[in-house]
Amino acid sequence: MTDTQQIPTVDEARAEAFVGQMITDFAGAASTAMIVLGDRLGLFRALTGAGPVTAAGLAASTGLNPRLVTEWLHQMAVSGYVTVDGDRFELPLEHALALSVVDSPAYVVAAAEIITGYFLSMEHLEKAFHGDGGLSGDEVPGCSYHGIERYFRTAYVNQLEQAWFPAVPGLVEKLEAGARVADVGCGHGFADLLMARTWPRSSVTGFDMHEPSIATARARAIEAGSPANVSFRVADSASIAGHGPFDVVVYFDALHDLGDPVAALKAAYEALAPGGIVVAVEPWSSDDWTSTIGMPITRIGYASSTALCTPGSLAQPGAYGLGTLGGPSKRLELLARAGFTNPVLAADTGFNLVVAATKA
Repeated sequence: MTDTQQIPTVDEARAEAFVGQMITDFAGAASTAMIVLGDRLGLFRALTGAGPVTAAGLAASTGLNPRLVTEWLHQMAVSGYVTVDGDRFELPLEHALALSVVDSPAYVVAAAEIITGYFLSMEHLEKAFHGDGGLSGDEVPGCSYHGIERYFRTAYVNQLEQAWFPAVPGLVEKLEAGARVADVGCGHGFADLLMARTWPRSSVTGFDMHEPSIATARARAIEAGSPANVSFRVADSASIAGHGPFDVVVYFDALHDLGDPVAALKAAYEALAPGGIVVAVEPWSSDDWTSTIGMPITRIGYASSTALCTPGSLAQPGAYGLGTLGGPSKRLELLARAGFTNPVLAADTGFNLVVAATKA
């Protein structure tokens, strides 16, 4: 260093605080792995409503190794997931709502499965960063698809009929009267079965280019009694025009995953009958991403965008790479580019954005 250069000083308090932040994040990641374990092994279900139990009692009721169950319970206790009194552990009802009560508005445990998928696909992601950025559907582990189905089920059950669709003018009325609905990027088809059951006069066709997902959706339909007003097709987002006309086209957390969302929305425009409605439900985000710095929901969202959604888009024809977040304005602009003249942000729930438009 020259005489005119100054030796940089380190703010030791800032460095220490950042190390503390990282340790907190690592603790959360470690707990995420334990959440997945407890979820898969049925430990949370066994604890739900059981009151205070010993480690030995929990191991006996689940048929699991008592020594490992003891360590797992200790980890859950120090992490604040279960309470402890002496040698007895209890899962509070308020915590069970998030961990084990399916269809509770707070049931979010499946997000841990999605995050697990990031680690399992790490080698593929490294190659994507060094290459064209793409991560094909076959390179995404099964736990990610399973986690996505379970995670978004919570929103579908508690938000679709109650908040999302009523916010779009004329949509519920169409469905009640009997509408032809296309769900683009339907995944495992839970939302389609829910819509068909809620509005039995309407018919719903789910489209997805991922064949294993369509196979699962068809299996789910059989489990639901093979409702006559639901069907599933393996097809890309641009081909739905050939299956129309439709009165409603929906995208549930799928628009940002598409390789060419503009082409997909143009296909939706062509597929819609006059007066038809397009609806896209997207994860919550802000036009000014810097205003969300430090928010847990966007920390999760940008991780999902980096590890799953954007690489998935870049692996498809078009390679648009919209990204999981980015704000409502980008979504409204896509609708306008597709030919819709009246795109609106119909709802902002704080967890999702609902954008919609009508074909003149």
